[in-house]
Amino acid sequence: EDANGQFEMNWAYDDVLATADKHSFFKFMVKSIAEKHGLRATFMPKPFQGLTGNGCHAHISVWDLGGKTNAFADKSMELGLSEQGRHFLGGIMKHASALAAICNPTVNSYKRINAPRTVSGATWAPNTATWTGNNRT
Repeated sequence: EDANGQFEMNWAYDDVLATADKHSFFKFMVKSIAEKHGLRATFMPKPFQGLTGNGCHAHISVWDLGGKTNAFADKSMELGLSEQGRHFLGGIMKHASALAAICNPTVNSYKRINAPRTVSGATWAPNTATWTGNNRT
């Protein structure tokens, strides 16, 4: 989140398919506008050695069909994460190695994992399957 020329995509929460469409359209739009101005936009995860890479993270929440109750929230639990949310995280952690094949589709994706410190002093790349209240690796 501190890479040179990096922009963070932000939009309101929505249905998963609508969000996927927004994501795809955003990337197409950015590349098209850059090309129109004689530039090239890349979503390459690690374009320059020694500089922080780019990634795409997602903030995920699951709500009831009425959109009123967050299934991951429980104020009485540690860090406010419900039992269902813990099971969701457990599934991601259990299958993290397999998910890496989908979430890291290119060689450059893997160059970010365990990359050495950069000019900014951070890589912000995942390197372990773990969870906590604020773990950026």
